Amino acid sequence: MLEKKVIFHTKDTAYLYILCEEAKSLVKKLKGLMYREYLEENKGMIFSFLIPWPRLFWMKNVKISLDIIFINSKNKIIKIHEAPIDKGLFNKYYWSHGFCKYVIETNMGFCKKNNIKKGTKIEIQII
Repeated sequence: MLEKKVIFHTKDTAYLYILCEEAKSLVKKLKGLMYREYLEENKGMIFSFLIPWPRLFWMKNVKISLDIIFINSKNKIIKIHEAPIDKGLFNKYYWSHGFCKYVIETNMGFCKKNNIKKGTKIEIQII
């Protein structure tokens, strides 16, 4: 399993990070966190794209409430969605609202708890 450390540069913390499993292949990107029952605290999944483009994520078969963080090619957050578990007949979609190069999914509430907002800069390290 490939992992990356994602560091969030906020005004409140000197060194805040999560460890992310990388969804590298198309199959992994399509599956994402589907069917997972649990996601450890300060863990997540990162999706990387060669070409920045508006992205759409949906919560089909996702059993964990998530924060979905969209990041542009300058490594700045452009949109954060809170995505509760979707039990409706139709799954909800979440848009990037701009061109994004990365998407991070982590436990819902992580961004609010750590004061991560639109404009927050991130750093991605291979570990």
